Amino acid sequence: MYINTSNSQIVSEQEIRQAFPDISFPAVFVPPEGYFYIFPTPKPAFNEDTQYVREIAPELTGLGHYEQRFEVVALPAEVVAENAAAKYAAFQVQVVDAIQARLDNFAKTRNYQGIISACSYVNSSVPRFAADAAYCVSARDNTWDTLHTLLAEVQAETRVIPETVQGVLDLLPTLAWPV
Repeated sequence: MYINTSNSQIVSEQEIRQAFPDISFPAVFVPPEGYFYIFPTPKPAFNEDTQYVREIAPELTGLGHYEQRFEVVALPAEVVAENAAAKYAAFQVQVVDAIQARLDNFAKTRNYQGIISACSYVNSSVPRFAADAAYCVSARDNTWDTLHTLLAEVQAETRVIPETVQGVLDLLPTLAWPV
């Protein structure tokens, strides 16, 4: 990109060529007088949940060339709220999936297909299977009840939800087969 110093307009090489149809530019483009190349610079760091970055007028540096400039701008409050809600909803899905996988993997340690399979043996005539099933029903109920309690506390703003899925999993009841 280039800056036209007569009007501060930012233009592309193609726009310059179109503005000067009677000029034959060299193979390595050299802009006509009054146009200067804008050196690119990295965008500043920003929080994409609450801010965005927009390009502003380039700056003439002490080195005698123009450099690209940006500013960080706060997003409108309603957009911030929408972003937070979307992020929370996505996090909830990840948490639910991780909890289900945790329960299923636990049941698989005793060769059940998953937690539902293990729970289905609750009325089994084989005492070992019935005992496993009773424990799995209890473990499943306690796990999901704990999650719902945590979510209710987050909604009531009496608890801050952990930032990671593992942080949530760490708050759940321990899964351990009775001896």
